[in-house]
Amino acid sequence: MSQSLAWIVALWGTFRGTVGRGIADVLAFAFLIIVSFVATKIWRAGKWVYGYFQRMNRVLRDVGRNKGSPWPREGIGLWVAQPISKLHIPDYDHNIEPARILVVANAKGGVGKTTVTASLGGRFAEVAEERNRKPILLIDLDFQGSLSSMSFVGEENWLPGNGRDSEATYLLSGDRDANDIANFDKTGMVVKSGQLTVVPKQKVITSYYDLAQAENRLMIEWLLGDRKTDLRIHLGELLHSNAVRSAYSLIIIDCPPRLTTGAIQALAAGTHLLVPTILDNPSAEAVVTFVRQVETFRRAGLCPSIEYVGVVATMVDPRQKLGRERQNLDDRLSRSWDQGGVDGKISLLPEATEIPDNVAFRDAAGRGNPYFAMGDGRAVQSTKSAIQALAAQVARKMNLPQD
Repeated sequence: MSQSLAWIVALWGTFRGTVGRGIADVLAFAFLIIVSFVATKIWRAGKWVYGYFQRMNRVLRDVGRNKGSPWPREGIGLWVAQPISKLHIPDYDHNIEPARILVVANAKGGVGKTTVTASLGGRFAEVAEERNRKPILLIDLDFQGSLSSMSFVGEENWLPGNGRDSEATYLLSGDRDANDIANFDKTGMVVKSGQLTVVPKQKVITSYYDLAQAENRLMIEWLLGDRKTDLRIHLGELLHSNAVRSAYSLIIIDCPPRLTTGAIQALAAGTHLLVPTILDNPSAEAVVTFVRQVETFRRAGLCPSIEYVGVVATMVDPRQKLGRERQNLDDRLSRSWDQGGVDGKISLLPEATEIPDNVAFRDAAGRGNPYFAMGDGRAVQSTKSAIQALAAQVARKMNLPQD
């Protein structure tokens, strides 16, 4: 080693004597800069490669299977990958009423979920206007946009314009902050007595088909990114902020019939859950499976504070005797966890809240918000009364002002 160092020093002395001391020093300085630059690039490349393989291993761990015997089994799932961050609200003001966020969800489609969301939104907006309360906010997180189209019947300005995505995409992607949501200006529209009328106490964050791609993108970005922020709690941190709590008395989120990125954000943000269903055996099984999944999320810390409003029956034919179906669903829900139930943590709501199935109500859903569009005729009185009873039940569970 010492011989090599002596040889280098001798060589350097010969070089300086040949080209001159000044030029040699400049060349040495340039050489050091180049070596330093190359070394920095190599270090960064190595660090990136190390980080890349770390992320890949984490992805495989999060979505991987448990290779047991005799058959492999799916793991606990991506959405409960640890660590799960807690909501962090900067300068949380305890003098502002806590957020009240109702999530309407069921992993089974075709059970009247969006119709229930729109109808409850209509009823609560009606009460807010009568009592001069803060408006409510509806959030459509189903890319089909059914709630959005119901809320803006006769209007097309809710659709994304050229070069734009839907408001739900901007909301989940982090392009809207709390003040944007608090000052949101898309007010619902409804046809009353043949006239297009504003619903002044109802704001609607709309969704469209671009949301499907956005949810895939967000999930992949989160999977492969550095995860310094937790995608799952993004919506919760917005909706529980001081600005949003000050602006709205109630937020209702319509979820798609699948556990998408948006649905996960909604569950992590929500304070209460309402599960619509029809009364038959396959739907009862779907309700139990869905609630068990929510309980898994709760136990993992994803939505530890969400409370259950209950399961509400929809599209109920008053001519049918459904006592056996009701009892079957309640029995399944009351079973212990080990027996395939949910330990009775949620139950079927009273019959007075069940939404009847009638032609007038179904037609109204095609003409806008069904609560308003069905009018006040005798044919729909039972349906309207059921929606009002359901809203009262929700208000009690969520500690909203009673009327």
